[in-house]
Amino acid sequence: MLVRTPLFLAAEIQLKVAAPMALLSPETDSAEPSPLVALTRNPRKIAKKTLPVSGVDEYASALHLLDVEHRKLRTGFADHLGLTHNEYDAFMFIAEQRSTTPKELAATLRFTTGATTAMIDRLENVDLVHRIPNPDDRRSILIEPTPHGQSQAGWVISTYTRLAAEGVSTHATLTPEQLTETVTHITSIITDRIRKIAEDA
Repeated sequence: MLVRTPLFLAAEIQLKVAAPMALLSPETDSAEPSPLVALTRNPRKIAKKTLPVSGVDEYASALHLLDVEHRKLRTGFADHLGLTHNEYDAFMFIAEQRSTTPKELAATLRFTTGATTAMIDRLENVDLVHRIPNPDDRRSILIEPTPHGQSQAGWVISTYTRLAAEGVSTHATLTPEQLTETVTHITSIITDRIRKIAEDA
């Protein structure tokens, strides 16, 4: 049995690859669409008179903007490592798991066997991962990050840490604990919705 010590990016990676990203449940897909103002790229530009008292539209807009900017950040990480988006997802999954099998990687990223093999070859060629024998199954192999790969994954994590430190130190009203609670709260809601979508599929 593999023993894994996930890095703190585990939740983020799992959310990205475990199921289709969608926020609407099947029973709400046919409901009256919300005004597009809820997805404006700058929530601060929403006219106050268009918002409900609860502020739900502004919160939805802020979440959308966070997703847009985070995708740009991930693109920057991939570019820095010289990888495509899929290669970056595969590499960070391997780094986060510490040790995984081609079968697990394929299932998580929803790749075919051939595509997974080609992906591992590419990551191995740039010295980010390597293949080693699986001590628990002689018919299988394990994929693990190389020392260079660990260093590159560490760079990604340290960048996240610096961003978090800046967010905590510059926020005017919420404490670090309150900031963490707000992110954890919406993350759990998204995780539950993803699980429900997968169950209803």
